[in-house]
This record gives sequence, structure tokens and C-alpha cells, in this order.
Amino acid sequence: MFEDLSSFREAENKHSRRTGVILVALCLCVLCALTGCGKKKGGATPTPTGVNYEKGSDLTGVVKEVDTENQAVTIYNPLLESEETFLYNSATSIQTKSGAEMSMAEVQLGEVYDLYLESAGGSNLAQMKMTQDLVEQESSVMSVDPDSGKITVDGVKYEYSEHMVTLSDGTPIDPMEITDMDRVTFRGIQGKAYSVVVTRGHGYIEPVEYADFVGGTLYVEGETILPVTEGMLLTVPEGRQTVSMKNGDLTSKADLQVERGKVATLNMKDSMTQVPNTARVSFHIHPEGAELYINGSMVDYSQPVSLYYGMHTVQVVLEGYNTYQGTIRVQDPEPVFRIDLSEEVATVEDNDDKATGNDSSQSSSVTEDDGTTQNPEIADYDVDHKITVSAPDGAAVYINGAYKGVAPCSFTKCVGKITLTLQKDGYETKSYSMEIIDDSQDTGLSFPDLKANT
Repeated sequence: MFEDLSSFREAENKHSRRTGVILVALCLCVLCALTGCGKKKGGATPTPTGVNYEKGSDLTGVVKEVDTENQAVTIYNPLLESEETFLYNSATSIQTKSGAEMSMAEVQLGEVYDLYLESAGGSNLAQMKMTQDLVEQESSVMSVDPDSGKITVDGVKYEYSEHMVTLSDGTPIDPMEITDMDRVTFRGIQGKAYSVVVTRGHGYIEPVEYADFVGGTLYVEGETILPVTEGMLLTVPEGRQTVSMKNGDLTSKADLQVERGKVATLNMKDSMTQVPNTARVSFHIHPEGAELYINGSMVDYSQPVSLYYGMHTVQVVLEGYNTYQGTIRVQDPEPVFRIDLSEEVATVEDNDDKATGNDSSQSSSVTEDDGTTQNPEIADYDVDHKITVSAPDGAAVYINGAYKGVAPCSFTKCVGKITLTLQKDGYETKSYSMEIIDDSQDTGLSFPDLKANT
């Protein structure tokens, strides 16, 4: 019996030892699972080489308005064609393209940023960083084609929408208000325009006291040459401008400062002087009733016209007859020119019966005494059709500085690039740059109401 009891106890001890080993092993397994046994001390499982996980921006948009009082920024979202307002605070990180920190006071309207929100769908900004993948062009020339929905910046076309951020002096404007003489900073991404900010705009010069110069020529130094007409309003780049007028033996020249969007009045009589080398030119035009344009300006030829010696462009218009376009050379004190219009040929002869023109269907040229010829550029008009400006009601209408009437009004259609200006007492003056197509049809134009002066 003793042997049986000893054997039993020995078997029981072996069983207990095996059970203990199993329990210890189980405990070690649990402990390894909880403590990360087998991993490098103090670190997580390493990420495979070359893989970097980073949260992308919530949206990319254009800064349209900054409200520092309420710490809010209005953003144009080009993808959704919408505007959204977000809140910022002292903890919001604002960075340049290089990652340098900046303040909200340094953020410029029209700049494009990648935006990171504190929470998805929220309105609090965690970070703003200037967009890297961006086309940015400064001091650029821009034109607008509303029919195709494209703008051209320094010869490159971009799509744009009516929501594109377009600013002048921090104020939203219509892209059509940007003229060829303006300069802009353009920003866009992948062929789409995001923002346009006018960096050099335009203003206006209103000449007064210049009746003696009507029929002559006006010069804006380095900018434009125009015929002098009654009631002129010139669109010119902002800054210092030099303006002169010449008519016959009279001349006037003055400097003035032009502010963006403002009208500067210039008295041409104050600096008027008389110069030599002018002639009194007589015109005999058949049939009667035709209109005579010299250097692009209609003149009264019932009396001799005072002109400088030299070459002058001439256009004669009468309904039912071919329009004559050509040049004359003034080299005598009192020359006489006869212009005969017909259905097929229009000729010009001086008092020596020497032909100096041809019909309007050919290139206008004049054979001079020395046998040379000149082919001047003459303004292109469609005398059979009209331009009608129907709105804004009561606004004076100017085409390239020449007064055309008060809207609603109609006038002879001019073809090509023009600057159309609208002016009304007590309201802001506006200019629109556009191209009038030679489509043998009347053209109707209508513009938004002018804003009252503040």
C-alpha cells in the first residue's frame, strides 16, 4: 500500500509541475501581447521606407475679403463656384509658399491659399498656406472675350467664370472694365482663371475751353492720337499725363495728374499759343450734303479749313454713294481740293486738276509730287449700320474719347477694338474695352447702372 501511495503522490506532483509550466507560458504570452514583446523598445512598427502620410488641404480658394474685426476671411472656391466664410484666431497658422509664418495683415486680396480646417465641415481655420501649383503673372495685359468665356493674359487664354475674383483698389469690378492700357496681376491653376487684380488702372481727362481746336488733333504723350471733337472724354492710364492739341496755327500743351477712376478737367485755353506753317484749305465736294472727315473728325467745310502743312487723312461719306478714303498733301497757303463721289469711282483733284485719290473699294493712296505713295491707316466704319447703347439711361456715351450722345442713343457703327466710356453727373465714370465685329448688322449694347458717387 505504501508503494501505491508514494507512486500516487509522485504522479500528482508531476501533473502539478506540468500545469504550472503551462500557466506560466500562458501568462508570458499575455504579457508579450500587452507590452509589444519582440518590437524595438519605445517605438511603433516602422512605416515602410519612402511612404509618408500627410493630411491634404480641405480646399483651395482665393481670398476675396478679410474682416479683421470679426476675424473672418471670405474665400472664393473655384471648384464649387461658391463663396465661403471661415474664422481664424491667433492659433491659425498662415504661411508663405516657403513655409514662413505671416500674419493675416500681410495677406493680399486675390491671393490663392490651401486651407486646412480644424474639423471636417467646420468653419474654423487651422492653417492657410500659399498654393504652390499656381500660375502667377504680374504687370500683365489682359483682354476679355465674354462670348467664349475666356480671358487672354499676355497672349495665353484661360477659362473664367462670372464668380472670378476681379478687383481694383480692393473693390470688385466687372472684368470688362479692364482696358488694354491697364496692368493686372493674374493668378490661375490648370488653365482656369482664379483672380485678377488691377495694379495700374485708368482715369479720365475732360478737356474744356477748346472750341478753337475742334477739327484738329489731340495727343496724349506716349499713349494715343485722336481727332479733336466736341464734348471729349479721354480714357488714359492713371498717373502723370501730358496732353496737347493742335489745329492749324494753334497749339496747347499741359501736364496733369490722373487718378484711377476719377475725371480730371483740363483747360486747353490756358496754354494756347499760335504757331506758323498752317494753310487755309478749301473743299469742293459733289454731290452736296456729303460729310467730310479729316484725320477722323467731321469738319464743316462751308468755310476754308485750317490745316498744318503735310499729309492728312480724308474720308467723305454720303448715303447712296461710294465712301471715299484717301489722303491729301497740304503744301500751299490756300489749296483747293475737289472730291467727286459716284457709284463706282471717287476722285480728288487739287486746283491743278491732278488726281490724288481712288475709289473706296481699293487701298487708299496718294501720289505726291516726288512720286512716292503713302497708305494711311483709316478708322474702319460701317456707315450702313448703327451701334445702339440702350442703358444706362441718361449716361453720356463716348467711343475712344469722342462724344456720341446720351443713352439711349445710336450712332454710325465703328468696327474693331474700342473703349466705350459712360459718364453721368453724380455717378462713377466707367469704361469698357470690347471689340465690335464687322458682321454687316446693327449692334446693340446695354450696360449696368452706374454707381452713385460716395
